[in-house]
Amino acid sequence: MMLRTSGMAIGAALVATALASQGSRLAAAPDTQAQDMAAIEKFRKQDIAATLAQDQAALAELWTDDGVRIVPGERPDVGKAAIRATNARHRAENPGLRIVSYVPEMKDLKIAGDWAFYWGYFTAGFVESPGAEQQQLRAKVLSILRKQPDGSWKCARAMWTE
Repeated sequence: MMLRTSGMAIGAALVATALASQGSRLAAAPDTQAQDMAAIEKFRKQDIAATLAQDQAALAELWTDDGVRIVPGERPDVGKAAIRATNARHRAENPGLRIVSYVPEMKDLKIAGDWAFYWGYFTAGFVESPGAEQQQLRAKVLSILRKQPDGSWKCARAMWTE
């Protein structure tokens, strides 16, 4: 009977240790949540800065290597290289295009481990060529972000529609 009691005591101790360990991980979750939210906000600010500057290299770096972008009237861009190529093609086709304003609105952001997703909108003001009138675009967006090993976030999948 002593062996059985000892085994139960050891088992109870292991369960208590596991629960304490789980509790400490759960207690750490708010800190991780705050860090993730700050890193996603940094991603958002980088997106705004790169878009306004029309910095093609910086825009491409916001995507994971296997990123997928789906936009109206075009084939999906699959992979960072395809996204970069489409950006370059659009820039070459519209050399006078200037982005005047860009305001992304993230709605209902959810973080699930190393993934985050949100829907929202973006509003952009642009001129197609010097001296042209400013135009406005408002679109709906659905995006999935993936946390990187360094704690930063990049876009893994995104689509927008007018």
